[in-house]
Amino acid sequence: MRRSKPKDSPKSVEDVWQRAFNIMCSALDKYGPNEVLRTLIVNSRNDIVCRHLLLRFPTTVALGNFLSRLPVIKVNKRTLKRLEKRGCLI
Repeated sequence: MRRSKPKDSPKSVEDVWQRAFNIMCSALDKYGPNEVLRTLIVNSRNDIVCRHLLLRFPTTVALGNFLSRLPVIKVNKRTLKRLEKRGCLI
């Protein structure tokens, strides 16, 4: 008897790491860096994903703090499409 995989199951190892990183970034916005850091430290002893996220945590928080201080630049749709074609935006 075969078990069916859930629809949201990861397809590769990179997908697992990317999903975990995205969840960590959204948690930083929602709960703040202190709470996320505490959670990662508590769980990193038993969970390899938390251990790897803990290694990326300082860089992500520092980059987020840096980017949050930059001014917001509004562009029109034409400029946005031009930036996407040039690879400036992902």
